[in-house]
Amino acid sequence: MNHDRLQCYGIYLSSLCLILSACGGGSDGESVSAVSVVSAPPSVIVPTRTPVLLPGSIPEVLSGAATPNPAAGPPSLGDLLISEVSSNYQDGKGAWLEIYNSSTQDISLDGVSVRAAGASWQVTMESFYLPNREIKAGAYLLVAGKIPRETRLNTRQIVYVGNVTSTPYWDDNGAVELVNDGVTLDFVRFGNSLAAPLSASAWSGSNVAAMPLSYGHALVRRGEMKVNSHSKQDWALVPFATPAGPNDVAETAVDHDKDGIPDSAEVAGGTFTGLDYYAMGARVGQPDIFIQIDHMKSTDPGILPTKEAMQKVVDAFKARNISVHFDSGTLYSDEFNPAMFNLGGSLVSINNKVGYHRCIGLDDQLDCASIYDYKDQSMDIRRKQVFHYLLMANSLNKDGQFSHSGFAELFGNDMVVTLGDWALNTDSVNEQNVLINFQAATIMHELGHNLGLDHGGDEVLNNKPNYYSTMNYLYQLMGLGSNPKILSAVERYFFAKEANGFGWDDLCKLEAGPCSRDFRIDYSDGSGDDLNESNLNELAMIGRGSLGIYADWNLDGQLNQLRYALDLNNDGNKTFLCDYNDWGNLTLAFARVAKGNSGASMKGSINVAAVNPILNDKQRWSVEKAPSASFMSAVHRVH
Repeated sequence: MNHDRLQCYGIYLSSLCLILSACGGGSDGESVSAVSVVSAPPSVIVPTRTPVLLPGSIPEVLSGAATPNPAAGPPSLGDLLISEVSSNYQDGKGAWLEIYNSSTQDISLDGVSVRAAGASWQVTMESFYLPNREIKAGAYLLVAGKIPRETRLNTRQIVYVGNVTSTPYWDDNGAVELVNDGVTLDFVRFGNSLAAPLSASAWSGSNVAAMPLSYGHALVRRGEMKVNSHSKQDWALVPFATPAGPNDVAETAVDHDKDGIPDSAEVAGGTFTGLDYYAMGARVGQPDIFIQIDHMKSTDPGILPTKEAMQKVVDAFKARNISVHFDSGTLYSDEFNPAMFNLGGSLVSINNKVGYHRCIGLDDQLDCASIYDYKDQSMDIRRKQVFHYLLMANSLNKDGQFSHSGFAELFGNDMVVTLGDWALNTDSVNEQNVLINFQAATIMHELGHNLGLDHGGDEVLNNKPNYYSTMNYLYQLMGLGSNPKILSAVERYFFAKEANGFGWDDLCKLEAGPCSRDFRIDYSDGSGDDLNESNLNELAMIGRGSLGIYADWNLDGQLNQLRYALDLNNDGNKTFLCDYNDWGNLTLAFARVAKGNSGASMKGSINVAAVNPILNDKQRWSVEKAPSASFMSAVHRVH
């Protein structure tokens, strides 16, 4: 197996290696040959118009902004406006504000500072100088507080200010000021704050309404951006923040289908942060999930996402009236085409290719690249409140050798699929199907973690035969089979136990298994009965009825009329194994709620934080286990 390996060591160099041109990958848009076993996915949604803003690009001038005019007079710092102030949920990590250049020319931020209350809870306002850089004409720039013990890189869309003791901060009350040389450039005050601007004329009258203490709301400058009456008349409180984009959400905006996208952006002509989600496939009354899928530059087929795998995931959710929209850039279509998974691409490469690293991990994993560094470089900030980020990577092990198939945030928005060094290939029809099915199942599995599911549904208990879900290790890579009432439902159990005619040479023998085009992925609907490991009934099968078939749990080749006790899932206990209604308890709007929108919660306390995808974009990760050496040997013997 030959990789175009990029040797990038250390935390700082790992960050730099995400930019392909710096590591030899290049943003060349080169075509990559793809596996093609199943015909191209049908055009499920045909946009009625081409989006005004291709979602993968960062326009210097957004719709409605002034057009740069090089012949105009010198720019004025007075053309810099505070255009948005985000709500903050009092954890010291959530505060950001947005600056807009309302002029027709670029403006330098040299000497410009922000004044706000500090996270050190001081009563007086503190000053935070902005980096010396230009803000383009008609462009937006976010200013956020540095998070202690974290390294965040400034980009074209966001800069970080502050130090280990103090960062810009406010709660439901506060004030934010833009200053140059002791003179107020812009100012806004809200709630019951008594803070005063340096220039008395910068504010008049009463305050803007208090800010909600929850993520996702924002104070936005309304109407024509050049109009500045220096009063609350310029401002509105909206229920959906619009970071780094135009303020295109109304004060009355709602999200009836609870997917995190305002209904106004799911109709023709509507936008959210300037992005045309309707053209990308979003619709009112249809829960939508958007996923940007990047892949490391490699010749390993396991790392390149196949369109057939993505389509299997789309089809599984479509059966439940949920629409999944992947963006793999130009990998399968040179033009914007949602049906072929091109929603505009990433910021790094038009075909969503990123630099190779032998291992991927979290920030604190030495010598491995960080998924958060990849995401910060690749994903447009305007997408971060809606899009999940999926990286097709090599391995989770430092030596780059095969690891478990992936990992993901629980109740989050980031996930990794690591099928590198699994010896997956396209040499035969069976091997092509294994490649596609393993990718589809692992994407479905890791996405399930993002949506709030664990390996036992609402618990970590794994390998429960009656939990008929791709989240279950018993079914993830071996598939669900075609029917839970026939022998196929327990073949996976026999295969794992190497019994009743199934062994490690028989992976392709499984009905609707990984070698088959009929391989099925799904979440559980919770309709299975409990299995009492202290009183098992073989005729009950996996708890979903039986068509005259019995589950030979004790592997004696006999239908046992008497009930018996057995530890089915090898957890060392004999207890009740419960099914779970995955589909009824998904958390779709990751940026707006901390737990399921149905009101359900995971068993036990897992300390799920409210997700702030702009600044505090880190959640607890799933705990995964690598397949056994015997299972990998079975995969290698497929021909």
